[in-house]
Amino acid sequence: MHTTPTHWILLGLGSLLLTACASQIPLNIREAPPGNPPPQQVRAKPDDFKAQPVRWGGEILQVDNRENSTWLTVLARPLADNGRPEGSDERLGRFLAKVPSFLDPKVYAEGRKVTVRGTLEGSETHQVGKFPYRYPVVAASDWYLWPKETPRPADNYPWNYDPLFYDPWFYDPWYPYYPYYYPPHLHRK
Repeated sequence: MHTTPTHWILLGLGSLLLTACASQIPLNIREAPPGNPPPQQVRAKPDDFKAQPVRWGGEILQVDNRENSTWLTVLARPLADNGRPEGSDERLGRFLAKVPSFLDPKVYAEGRKVTVRGTLEGSETHQVGKFPYRYPVVAASDWYLWPKETPRPADNYPWNYDPLFYDPWFYDPWYPYYPYYYPPHLHRK
């Protein structure tokens, strides 16, 4: 096969298109470090995992801005392959993420999904109600706030939610009364 300059131009445009479609999620968030322990395992024995790299995520419960960092209290959730926290009821516990910069609590609001990657620094005990809870602490080197999910419309046909929709093939004006009002030769069997 003989290549022409046109082939090279098309190849360049194709690679440019692939680059433009690349994921906007940072690589450190998409890929878990080797030996990534789950939060409940670290919570049981936090000293055994000090300086261990982790990638955890979940829903933000609280944002606490301090002098040189922001502490996120996160309800851990299982992560999808790309690092996004999934909407699961699996119990993974809670953890604290220490982020080395200011995070606006209006943006990093309660209920938003976040994924952090960093190293474990041990644990801290705080009250959850009246229960003393030991939180694993992650010193975050990377963090990603996931975009808000827009609710999808119901996966129904249009006539289930459009009051102006009319389909003559599915509409029966005599439905509740058909045994009484249909002519005898049109009775359904």
